[in-house]
Amino acid sequence: MSGDTQFGQEELSADERLEAKRRSVSGRLVVGGMVGFAVFMVSLLWLYWELYTRPYRELQIAIAAEFPDSSPRVVGGTHKSGREGDPKTLRILVYLPLEGFNLDEETDERQEIILRLGALAAEHQDLAEYGVMEIRLMQRLPEQEWRRFDTSHSIEEWRQLLIDAGKSVDHWPSTTEN
Repeated sequence: MSGDTQFGQEELSADERLEAKRRSVSGRLVVGGMVGFAVFMVSLLWLYWELYTRPYRELQIAIAAEFPDSSPRVVGGTHKSGREGDPKTLRILVYLPLEGFNLDEETDERQEIILRLGALAAEHQDLAEYGVMEIRLMQRLPEQEWRRFDTSHSIEEWRQLLIDAGKSVDHWPSTTEN
C-alpha cells in the first residue's frame, strides 16, 4: 500500500493540504470566539438581572438592612396567566432564622415582621401601581420541609392593617378616588 502513513491514512497532496488549511479555523480564532461569546453571555445576563431587579432594589436593600441574612426577594407584575383585569402584584419573600419563633404559630413577632415589611414596601416602592401585595416568610428546618407563611391583601387593606397597628401611613398612596 503505497502512500499510506503509519496511521492508515493516505498522505495529502500539497494542493489538498492547502485547501484543507483554507477551510480550517485557527485555534486563536476559536478561543477568541469562545471568549467573545462568554463576554456576550455574561453581559446579557447582567443586563437581564439589572432590568429585572432595578425597580425593587431599594426595597430589597432596606429589607436586608432591617432583617440581616434574610436574602429578600422582591418582584412585581401580573400573574403569568395574563388574564385581562388581573391586578399588578408586589411579592416580597424573606427568609428568617429559626431562633426566636415558629412561623407556623400565630405570634405577635410574626405579625410585627409582616407589618414592618408592609411599611418598608410603602416607604421604598410606589404602591400606587399595584393592586395586591403578597408577603411570604420562610424558615428552613434542618433535614425537614420549609416552614412557610403567606399573606396577601390589597394595597388598601395593607394600609388599614398598618393604621390599626398604629403605624405611620403618611407615605402610602392615597386611597381616595379623584
